[in-house]
Amino acid sequence: MLNNPFMKPDPMIKRRKNPEGEYAHLNTSELLDAVRKSAHSPHRADLDILLDIFLTRYDQRQSELTRSQSELSNLNKHLEQRIQEEIRLSEENHKMYEQQAKMAAMGEMMDAVAHQWKQPLNALSLMADLLKGDFASGNVDKTYIDEMTEDIQTQIEHMVTTLNEFRNFFRPKNEAESFGIKRCVQSVMLLVNDEFMQNNINIHIQSDKEILIHGIENEFKHLILNIINNAKDAFNERNIKERDIYIHFYQEDNHINLEIEDNAGGIPEEVINDIFKPEVTTKEEGKGTGIGLYMSMQIAQKLGGNLSVHNTGKGAQFLLEILINSAYME
Repeated sequence: MLNNPFMKPDPMIKRRKNPEGEYAHLNTSELLDAVRKSAHSPHRADLDILLDIFLTRYDQRQSELTRSQSELSNLNKHLEQRIQEEIRLSEENHKMYEQQAKMAAMGEMMDAVAHQWKQPLNALSLMADLLKGDFASGNVDKTYIDEMTEDIQTQIEHMVTTLNEFRNFFRPKNEAESFGIKRCVQSVMLLVNDEFMQNNINIHIQSDKEILIHGIENEFKHLILNIINNAKDAFNERNIKERDIYIHFYQEDNHINLEIEDNAGGIPEEVINDIFKPEVTTKEEGKGTGIGLYMSMQIAQKLGGNLSVHNTGKGAQFLLEILINSAYME
């Protein structure tokens, strides 16, 4: 089309220069320098632009900082919740292991009590038969009755003592007190003596002097029982003929030590470093829970000590070390 002489040409649209363009690329330090220079300039417009850019950046930084603080706060809160949850689960697992250990120990102790009662019950049955036969034969007089009564009373006292030990063994105690290691070991031996005799296991207590420690006595009995019962099971599983367990306790430097050693062949090397962890056992599936030695370690730590084990030439030796400030000698 030819140019129309009557049409006005398109007006030129003048675009305003971006007032921030020449300042937008400046970093904070350069922006502050520009603000100082513009403050002494007669062109106040540049100063307004610079201040606007500076305040905008400041607001952005504050917003970013607030957002970061909020994210950090949420992260900390979430982390605290995770920690509390892990602590709760750990406590629940510990209580579960503790309950399993108590149930396993109760089963073993009931077997021990049954063995302890079997002999006096047999003796009482035999005495009843003797009394009946001797009465029919006319051999019963006052002296005979007195001797028979004394023998019966001895058997009954043995049964009552065993029952009391069994009741005290599982009676819950939360308060620590001082007790003697020797007396505690003898108390455990009273409960398991007949069972270990039946399994041809000889227990040798090699210490004469009493040593007092501070803690919960029944828990300490659990520790001893767990270790010697493991030795008993090892003797039976490996069909070892000569069966000996040696218990020795003594003071050395700033420690009270309790050693329990057997000749049952030792602990397999592939598990000995993990033997105090929960659910680790050397027994066949279905015959061991792997809780006993884990709980023994927990008991040792509550006493302010440590429980360790190593293999000797003939078997395993457990060592309980208790700091002297939590124990003393009598």
